[in-house]
Amino acid sequence: MSWFTQTWFQQGLLHSLQTPSHILLVLGLAFLLGQQGQLKVSLLSVFSVIAGFLLNHYALLINWNTELILLTLALICGLLLVLRLKLPLLIILSLLIFSGIVLGLNSNPIIIPGLGSNSIYSWRLGAAITLILSIVVLTLPAYYLDRYWNGIILRVAGSWIATSTLFVLTLMIAGR
Repeated sequence: MSWFTQTWFQQGLLHSLQTPSHILLVLGLAFLLGQQGQLKVSLLSVFSVIAGFLLNHYALLINWNTELILLTLALICGLLLVLRLKLPLLIILSLLIFSGIVLGLNSNPIIIPGLGSNSIYSWRLGAAITLILSIVVLTLPAYYLDRYWNGIILRVAGSWIATSTLFVLTLMIAGR
């Protein structure tokens, strides 16, 4: 066994950090929650991501283009960050819940014939931990950064998220 061999759990942990649509949506969502001052609401990401993984596991017949949905949600979060509107709690909750569900639906391990269910569960556990912790942990600095310089730091980050999302969408559409 070599030093660079990864377990299924480690592959799940790294999955969300290697997928551009996941990174953009998690950053946009966490920064938006911090900008809105919704630190406690970010804890609901636990339930929404788990619901997405459960839907992914039990409803394999869903044939959505989840990558496109993730990038659209990331673009919405980025633009809302730039606008710095005070959003109602219902909009924030619906955005968080729908984003968590789609993140869970888009997270699939590579299925190899003969692969045990423990490996799949281990991979999904790692992916869920990364998604949930990154949303919760990134919300806290965003909450404090919003207080300084009239929130310009988060607005600039929102413009970068929106621009990066448009680049990824363009490359995705051009690659077809």
